[in-house]
Amino acid sequence: MTLRQPPRFAGRLLKRLVPAQDHDVLLGDLCEEYQRGRSAPWYLFQILAAIIVGSWRDVRTHKITAARAVITGLLAQMLLLSAFSPLQNVLTGAGFMWGNKWFGLPWYWHWPYESSLGMIMQGVWIAGEVMVGWLIGRLHRGHGVTMVLVYCFVISALRAVGLLQLARATGSPHLLTLLYWTANGQIREWLLMIAGGYLATRPAKTA
Repeated sequence: MTLRQPPRFAGRLLKRLVPAQDHDVLLGDLCEEYQRGRSAPWYLFQILAAIIVGSWRDVRTHKITAARAVITGLLAQMLLLSAFSPLQNVLTGAGFMWGNKWFGLPWYWHWPYESSLGMIMQGVWIAGEVMVGWLIGRLHRGHGVTMVLVYCFVISALRAVGLLQLARATGSPHLLTLLYWTANGQIREWLLMIAGGYLATRPAKTA
């Protein structure tokens, strides 16, 4: 009788995304459980949990590397923003006043643009976010996308703190709206950066 085999791509994905951990024993145990009748969704959920736990262990073991990845991502994204913020403000005029200073909103808070040039800017910005994730992943290839995930968490936390401070300073009654649009944009940004980090990782060796 032929034994059921779990989805192979899931094991390869785990090894590629979190290469700093040894997953052979875990994959062997999961394979046995799958052959005993566990479902494919159960198996995929266990792989997802292993990615999260493995990434957390990797960060705890390599705190300095994680800090360096965050600094790398911040510098790369600052360069991206400095290059495109002036042009996107001209295209959309979207932003808000804080004191006497004008702050433009990122493209993902008010897209799509109504001009062909605006659509090009969206494409360029998307490519830029992917490149930020790729750069972090490429400089830390031994850690898969773990360091990209660290940067995503940190940048999201910083933005949340910034919005809270902005609401407190201005007495804005629209904090929930700002948080909604921020979360909406953050999901897209996370996906783009993780995609870039994934492209920078080495494919797992097949058995």
